[in-house]
Parts: sequence; structure tokens; C-alpha cells
Amino acid sequence: MGQSKSVRTEVLVVGGGTAGCVAAIAAAEEGAKVILIENDTALGGVATRGGIHRYYYGSPGGLQEEIDRRTAEAAAIFGGKTKGFHPDAKRVVLAALCREKGIGVYLDSVVYEVLRENGNIAGVRVLTPSGRLEIHAQVTIDSTGNAHLVRMAGGRLRYGRGLDGVYHNYSFIPRRVLDGEIGYDNLDAGWVDPYDPWDVSRAFIRGREWVREGYAQGAHYFAVSSMLGVREGGLIEGDATITLEDYIEDRPSPEVICRSYSHLDNHGFDTGNESEFSQLWIAVMGLFVKGLWCDIPYGAILPAGIGNLLVAGRALSVDRDVGMGVRMQKDMHKVGEAAGVAAAMSIRTGSAPRELDRSGLQKRLVERGVLEAEELQRAHGRNLRFKRGELADVELGRKNAVLYAEQLVSYFGTDERWKAVWLLGSSAKAAQDRQVAILLQSKLYEGTPEAGFCAAITLAMLGREDAAPYLLERIAAKDMNKLSNHPKCVPFWIASFVLLRMLKSTAGVSQAAATLKEQPGAVHSTFLLDYLSAVCPVLSAGERAEAAGAVEAWLSSGELGTDYRMHGDRPESLGWSLELRAAALLASLTGEQGGGTGWAASAAADPRGYVRNAAARLTPWSEVGTPVKEGAVPLLGEFDIAVIGAGTAEVICAAALGRQGRRVVLIADGSALMTEVTRSRVTYFKGLDESAGGVAYELIDLLRQEGAWNGEQLEPVLVQLAADRLLQNAGVSVLYEARCLEEQRAEGRSLVEIAYKNGRGLVAACRIIGQADRAGVKGQAVPGTLTAVLIGSGSLGETADCRWMEWSHKGNVLTLRIRPGYYPDEVYLDIRWPLEAAEEGDTGELLVLPAVEKLRNLGVIPDGAALAYIADESWPEGFSAAPGTSGTEPEENFWIARQIAAGLNDAVI
Repeated sequence: MGQSKSVRTEVLVVGGGTAGCVAAIAAAEEGAKVILIENDTALGGVATRGGIHRYYYGSPGGLQEEIDRRTAEAAAIFGGKTKGFHPDAKRVVLAALCREKGIGVYLDSVVYEVLRENGNIAGVRVLTPSGRLEIHAQVTIDSTGNAHLVRMAGGRLRYGRGLDGVYHNYSFIPRRVLDGEIGYDNLDAGWVDPYDPWDVSRAFIRGREWVREGYAQGAHYFAVSSMLGVREGGLIEGDATITLEDYIEDRPSPEVICRSYSHLDNHGFDTGNESEFSQLWIAVMGLFVKGLWCDIPYGAILPAGIGNLLVAGRALSVDRDVGMGVRMQKDMHKVGEAAGVAAAMSIRTGSAPRELDRSGLQKRLVERGVLEAEELQRAHGRNLRFKRGELADVELGRKNAVLYAEQLVSYFGTDERWKAVWLLGSSAKAAQDRQVAILLQSKLYEGTPEAGFCAAITLAMLGREDAAPYLLERIAAKDMNKLSNHPKCVPFWIASFVLLRMLKSTAGVSQAAATLKEQPGAVHSTFLLDYLSAVCPVLSAGERAEAAGAVEAWLSSGELGTDYRMHGDRPESLGWSLELRAAALLASLTGEQGGGTGWAASAAADPRGYVRNAAARLTPWSEVGTPVKEGAVPLLGEFDIAVIGAGTAEVICAAALGRQGRRVVLIADGSALMTEVTRSRVTYFKGLDESAGGVAYELIDLLRQEGAWNGEQLEPVLVQLAADRLLQNAGVSVLYEARCLEEQRAEGRSLVEIAYKNGRGLVAACRIIGQADRAGVKGQAVPGTLTAVLIGSGSLGETADCRWMEWSHKGNVLTLRIRPGYYPDEVYLDIRWPLEAAEEGDTGELLVLPAVEKLRNLGVIPDGAALAYIADESWPEGFSAAPGTSGTEPEENFWIARQIAAGLNDAVI
């Protein structure tokens, strides 16, 4: 790819998502020269590209207030009602702010190497659409979400939950009009390992299968997200770590940079696979939606052992359970702003980020509204403060909880019971106080069932086996009482196994074995397996035999985990997890490795990365694969042919080759196929001559079957579903979000080195076809055409004028047109700009807002129409969306015919 170009900056931000955009803007406002790199083709991350365009918990303050205000103003021009904030209005605002602040933005670009000097990060090497670029920076901010830079620099991270390394469920969000609002379907799509490029690729395909189901149920979508909704990746080890105690008790930090407010938002329902704390908090006490405040200290964004690097985003240094909560958009905005201010102050003062004066940083953050001045003087937390009763407004902590034992116990029958349980149950003094134990025992059968169970929880937290007989009674009676009506809260009889687990009590082994034989369902089975696993080391020989027999009978009873449901009541089998857990448990019970069948036995060949990860932790004797040596570039697969690019030509080409029986991989730089339609919205298509034949007509048949073609227009989301099926039917593997770094020839084959969001890899092939030739980096002067989707257009869709109209904007002549869309209430707005406008920075989404405002003022866009979506990227050069309307586009110039022909020609080998 030739020699890298080199640039210098003061602050480099990698990742233009929730935290990264705000970090870049804040650093620029503080006087630093800033460069921002983003993997996607637009800024904003989960809010604008991931489809989650509303705030859920989080705390206000700082730069986000201006962003929200300007987003609301833009949304008013775009029109319509929106669930939450308008995602594309925010996309436009973020782009405008970056331009106003003089930030150099590199879109569609991926970092593949970090530059280090004496243990410090000195910059990065990045692959942009126009080639390699070396960026030298004095301070770098890792806002990739998954700590990509920290990983490449050899920093220490913790991955997934402790049991099996599994991450929270991911989502893949389609967008649609819902109840009259521009909205989305935020339903979980399964599990994914965000560091495994094949698993990420599989997750995109699986996510689109759920989109297909939505269409089958009567929905129609105007777009799907360009990225997966990944909720969790690795967590750095920082100079400071937010612990569970910090979080629950809202402990003041002397180096606080912002505040967080959320609940422990774990999207899984297999809580028995989570930590003991999560089981207690979510399943037993039913506190899933309990909002909590906590301080985020400066040290939590400083990765241990690495200099001149800050981490802004959900990868910050927290206990894994805390990471469920400290990840909300508003809070990540503020973390980003704090990181940006710190980076700029580091430049201004000439001190490294780690040596930065904390008080000076805090003062500036107070001035910017990220922090409130009183938070710096706070001596007590707010989470555990009682609002009612005898202890209202009394400053309590674990150290003095035993002095208020009687009063605390009186709260067991109220909605503030959890505070009393935590304060008393986590008190070291209470654990040693016999009078407290007697008091709690006396409350087991007094008052409401809820109050009695709270006494049992507190005894278990204190390590008092006095609770065991009471818990066995709950199990024997199949007590269905619960402490919360939330679906993640389990009945007392299942919760009792969690408390027995905490006590390491073997008293419930026979009941657990008997319950397993009754096939209690996927969710309850996770708690039973976890209980037996925890007490296994102290079981007698007879108890081991009893438990092993029950597990084996449970395993042989049929398919396991098929009753499991994800968020949104979507079915996704938990069998892989249950069988792996059972195999690990049987090995512990019997001393024989390799127990279990099904998933456990075939984990090494499982296509799902998260399953292989779980097998490596739970059944280390299974042959899951040889770990790649640190620093080595792994081989991702060997193929006959690698097709590079995701346009229609490449899709047709790959399918044709796959139909010939060849092992084919298609390497796509984004998340979509047939990108002229799906990402650029060039949708006009009247069909092909019958003589085209072959794979071309297989694709057309699939377009018809999916309902993606009405004879003139293509429906972009359905086109993607048809392309998925075409390649699956042809046996083609697809590697998404992968950029080709370079190609090497050795031993009769080619090795293509690729860079993806979270790493690098090699793909081996006998032949390489195509190298995508794409537009340059944002900021480079490139003219183009960008399309926006207007909905609720009514009669406008039937009378859309396809002629280009000229419009003078800031002295440059732009051309606009409205053309019909696929659905009757949908039209497209095309905006074409000249080179002169591009040279001034007025490209892409920056022109959408003034164009819509202009057309509204002219009466072309009626009040009832709303801009719902801006295409992912501008049109490929030379493409036109409709023929014969301007006198310069001949009728026969169908874009898809040209591309299909090119694909078939490439397919002849």
C-alpha cells in the first residue's frame, strides 16, 4: 500500500462514539490541536449509528447539554416525533461541532498499530480509505469501547464474567416508525465475543435474522444499525478501580472527575452464571432497576503501566459487576469530556496525564458543569441514606451499623429493606456480634414473608448457618414469594440455593439433586448447577455420587436450554452454557475429565467465539485451540479465493465462485453487503435482460422472495437480507468490518493482512479478487451525493419530482432532488455538492440540515414529512439513482446491470 504519510497533533482521540466525540470537542475547546479517528462512516457511536437514541439513566451536565440543545433544534427542522432524541440530528450536530472546533476527523479508518516510546503511547498507525497514515500525538485517548489501544500496547484487561468469559448480550437495532415516532426495536440478538472477527461477522448475520422475523410479523424498517450494540468488552486495570463497595455505598473519591447514575443493567437472564454478588443483588433481592450514584475517579481512566494514554468509555477500570451500570450514554459523555479536558491540560501544563494536578482538573470540570462543586466536599454517600422512618437522614455506614441493628431490622418490611440488609449484612462487627445473630434469627418467622427472608439474607451475608433450616423449609415448600415482581427476581425457594451457596452449606444438596431431575428450566438450572459447583469441594463421597447421578440424568433428558428467553422475549438456546457447566461440574464430582456430551464435546469446532471462550474456561481439558502468542498476527482462515469489497459486483462474484465449489471468503470493510443500495441508497432498478442468467438471476429471485423489489425501487434493508441468503446458499464466508492492510505472496498462495476494530489477522487464499477503490478521508476535498430518507410524506411520494434543482449555498451551487422511495409514505432527498463546497468542508451530513430547511421554506417538503435517516455514506462516483430525468442520464444506464456484469466477468477464472 505504499509508504505511510505522517501528521502530528497534540491530542489524538481514537473512537468517535459516545465518549470519543465529546472528548475531542472538549480538548479542542480547551485549546488543544485535536485529531479524531472513527471506524464508522459517521460520528456518534451507539446513539447515532447503533440505534439507541434515547438516554437511559445517567447523569446530566457538561458539554452534553449543548449537544442536546443543538440536536433538539436540528430535530425541529427535520420534523416529526422521535423516540428520545433524533439520531441523525445528533450525527449532524457532532459533525458540525468538530468542524467548528477545527478537529481533524478521519472517518472509515481503523488503527492497526500503536507507536510507543519508553513505555508511553506516542501515536498510532491507521488505515484510512486513501491509505496508511502515521499520527504522532503528545496525548492519546482510547475511546474505542473495547480498549483497543490498551490491548495493542500490552496493557492489562479483564475479559467477560469470571465464570466463562461471556459478555452481556448484544443487540442489532432496526429503525422504524413506531406509534407515530421515529423509533427502533431494542431487542437482544444473542451473545458475541467482540474481539473475534468471525464471531462479530456471525453476530451481524444472526442480528439480521431477527430483522427478517420483524418483517414477517408486519414491520417495515427504513434502516438498520451500522454497528452491533455491544454492551461489554474488556475492562482495563487502572490506577484506581471502582469497586462494588464504592458503587453500592457511593463512596466519595478525592479525585472524582464526574458522577454516574444507573442500575446494574445486565441484559442476561442466566443470573446463576453471574457472580455471587449479582445473584444476590438481582435474583434474590430483586434490585435490577435500583438506580445508584457513584464517583468516577481520575485513576479509573489511566491504564496501569502505560503513559500518555487515557481511556474514555465503558472500558474504564471498574469491577466487572459495576461495569453493568457505569456505561450509560450520559455518564460516558461526561467521562469523555473529563478525559478531553485532562488531555488538553496535560498539553498546556507540560505534565504527563498521570502527573496532572487533580485539583486543577476538578476546578475546570466544575467550571464546565461536568462536576458540581459540592461533590468535592462530600463526605458521605447518598445511596444508603434512608428517606423515611427512624433512621431518616442519619449518616450510617457499615462501621456503625451494629449500633442501629434493631432499627435496621425494622426496615425489612419496607421498600427500603435493601439498604438495611446491605448495611447490616456487610458489617464486619455484625458478623462477630452474637446478639445481632439472635436478633435476626428471631425475625425469620416474624412479620411478612419478605421481612423474614430479608433476615435470612442478612444471616447468609454474615456467614451465619443459623439461616440454613429456614432456607431448607423454603425449598421444601417451593415457596413462590419474591422480593420483587421483576422477572429477574426468583422465588424464595430458588433464592434459598443462592444463600446456601454463600454459606457453602451442603444442607441443600439432596434437594438440588431432586430439583434437577424435575427439569426446572434453563434459568433455575443455572442456580442449581452453580450451587452444586460451589459446594462440590466439601461434599462427601455419597453426596458427590448423588449429585453426579442427578446431573447425568438431567443431561440425558433431552435438549436443554431451549426454553431460555432473552430481552424482548426472544428465544435463544442456553444449551451451550448448561452443558458446559454440567461437564465442568461432573469433572469435579467424579474426578474424570471430559464428562458431558453435545456442546461440551464439540466446543472446539463451535463457530461461535463466545462458546469456545466458555469451553476454554469451564472445560480446560477440551481442545479448544492453541492460544495465539502475544504480538503474533493470527491466521483467520485458508480459502481458495478471497473477494475484497462488499458492493454488488463483489457479492455476485463471490456467490458465483462459491457455486463452483470453491472455498470463498468475502472481506467487507463495513457491516453491509450490496453497499450501493444498503449504505448509499442508490435504489433505482428496473431489472435485467433474461440472458444475464446464473447467479445474477438467483439474486433477483431472492430480491423478489424477500419483497425487496417492486419493479422500480429496491428496499435497502430487504436487499441486505437477500444478499445474506445469496452468500449463505453459495457457501461463502463473510468477514465483516475488515480492512485489507497488505497482500503478500508466499508458497503459492497470498496472505492478506487485515485490520479490524479490535485487532489484526491474516487470511490465506490462492487468489485475491478486487481491492475496493473508495472515496478519501473525511476532510479531503471529494465531491459527492448523499441521500436522506423522508417519511410521512403522504402524496409527495406519488408526485416526487426527480429533476435536479440548483441551490446556492454559501456561494456554492448545490443540486437537490426528491425522488420516490420503495414505500408509498417514503421519499428520498438527494444532495449533490461540487468540489468547491467540499474544499470548504461543506460535505455530507453538514449540508443535510440547511437543505431540508431550504426545501421546507419553498414548500417542497410538507410539514407532515420528517427526515428519518441519512445514508451511511455518499454515492460511489458515477452512479445515478434514476435514469433519464435530467437529460444527462441515459435510460439504459442501470447501475446494477453494470455491477452484476462486472461481477460475472471477475468470476471467470
